[in-house]
Amino acid sequence: QEERNRLTVQYQTAIAIKRTQFYRHTTLILNMNQFFQRVANYVANEILIKGLANSKTFQRFAVRTDAHLRNLKETSNEAINSKLDEIHQTAAKTAFSTSSSAGKSSASRGTYHTSGPPRPPKTGLAGFFEAFGKEIRKDLGIGK
Repeated sequence: QEERNRLTVQYQTAIAIKRTQFYRHTTLILNMNQFFQRVANYVANEILIKGLANSKTFQRFAVRTDAHLRNLKETSNEAINSKLDEIHQTAAKTAFSTSSSAGKSSASRGTYHTSGPPRPPKTGLAGFFEAFGKEIRKDLGIGK
């Protein structure tokens, strides 16, 4: 029994030593990786960035690219604004042209709630799930 306990202690000591050596080795590797990362960052900063900043060709490329992107942004903004104006005008025409006929047809059908102000939607998690369910049913065409 004593021999077995002595061997167990020796085994546990050997495992602890190996574990310590492994952690030291891992720490050394991590420190070396950090060193190489710092060297790579320095080289990239000094050579690439400063080299490109002093390059006339790169400066011309950067100016042309910037001008092209600004032009694209301006053009796309104008196109989006004109499309939004068209949609707004169409919506306004549709709203005003169908409001009188929609009022007559809905009054005859009795499908709209007209006895007071509209009820606000439910809030919180219950409201979310109710609205989510309505959207899913609408997308799937269930229970119009």
